[in-house]
Amino acid sequence: MLRTAILFFALSSIAAAQTPIQPDFGFRGGVLANHSFQANQLCSSVGCVLATHSFAAEGLRGTVGPAIGVLLYDRVEVRFEAVHHRFGYQVQSNVVNPIVSQHFLETVRGHLWEYRLLATYHFSSGPARPYVGGGLSLGANGRYTAGFQSTTTTQLAPGPVTTTSSDQRTNDLFGLPTGYYVIGGVDGRVSYFSIRPEFRYTRFPRGSSSNAEAILTPNQFEFLIGFSIHPFRMKK
Repeated sequence: MLRTAILFFALSSIAAAQTPIQPDFGFRGGVLANHSFQANQLCSSVGCVLATHSFAAEGLRGTVGPAIGVLLYDRVEVRFEAVHHRFGYQVQSNVVNPIVSQHFLETVRGHLWEYRLLATYHFSSGPARPYVGGGLSLGANGRYTAGFQSTTTTQLAPGPVTTTSSDQRTNDLFGLPTGYYVIGGVDGRVSYFSIRPEFRYTRFPRGSSSNAEAILTPNQFEFLIGFSIHPFRMKK
């Protein structure tokens, strides 16, 4: 992906000397208005029938990453982003009967890089111009750490006996579904610099992770601001 981004910018720079094409590069940062993950199925192999379950996602998570783009004929922009964000959630299960009570706690924390290709159309002219557009994700990768803890209390004649065990595993993220984006914002340009406040809606259909305890929230909303430099002035 990094090589693709470098090639994209290099070709855009060459093209800027020949046609009305204006490349830019910078970064973007945002915050999700809702959680990244939600409960999918909470019944595991332990205590599926008698257990009670709960799911809690961690608070707001920010997104950040580099972006490069090219503005064609002062109207259509094609943009590539590499977006990084962290996530976390907890799953709890309780099994209670007159003899044995069990409590299971799973804590997951991880990070994700997502690669996005977007296209927008800019309206009007001047230093501040609204735009709308959309796009899709080209792929994603990441890692997460899952910690497991179980507490078992057995009711015996002398008194209750409690035992606790724990485990931790680190794995790669895979099988994430393709995200689709609808975006709208304002492009404010002063000299060689741009600032872009933007609202973004993301739709994640259910993918190959449908058997997991948690999946990506199908509907996500984000407010973000992008800053960029465009080293070449538009040819008129």
